[in-house]
Amino acid sequence: MVMLSRELDRAGIPVLLTVQIDSVAKPWQSDGIIPENVAAAVNFYQPHGLVHGRAQITAADNSKTQILGNYRFDYQKAPVQCTGASWFQRVFTPSHMQSECDPRLWSQVEGLVRQRMEPQPATAVAIPLL
Repeated sequence: MVMLSRELDRAGIPVLLTVQIDSVAKPWQSDGIIPENVAAAVNFYQPHGLVHGRAQITAADNSKTQILGNYRFDYQKAPVQCTGASWFQRVFTPSHMQSECDPRLWSQVEGLVRQRMEPQPATAVAIPLL
């Protein structure tokens, strides 16, 4: 998502919102720094297991990108049922897997997307008749 935003930035295309869900750091990617063509970004992560999400994202330019938050989910305290997951996911990446199945998390994501897609109130200008 961050790499795609960077490609869009090179093409001069703005991005309204990026959402990172349990984004795992990779040595060849810098997904913790959100490019300046992104208007708003949010990060949801869980801190447990072999595969766990990045705890914090930051803006490349705070004047252009608003970080809406870095939200921690703890599936050891509040587990989520995840039907259809493979045995590999259940054994090696249970918390990461639960972030994919968490209805609370996805409801928050949906709310953020809907909020950003709503038309902003327009300013009406009245011209007095002479």
